[in-house]
Amino acid sequence: MSDDKSKATVERNIYERADGTWGWRLKVNGKIVATDGNQGYENESFCRKMADRVASGFYTPTKKTISRRN
Repeated sequence: MSDDKSKATVERNIYERADGTWGWRLKVNGKIVATDGNQGYENESFCRKMADRVASGFYTPTKKTISRRN
């Protein structure tokens, strides 16, 4: 993926699931790059708050780790 932000189309999508919980996904140029991981949120406003935090970089700097299978 290119780092050229000027050409990127970014979309934060909040949606209601069939079970009544709320989810979010972040798309860049139409491709999903992040989601709520199917955990589901009980209310739309908290779901939106968490999605906006991820999209805005609220959680930076982030400790970066890799977990490998043995």
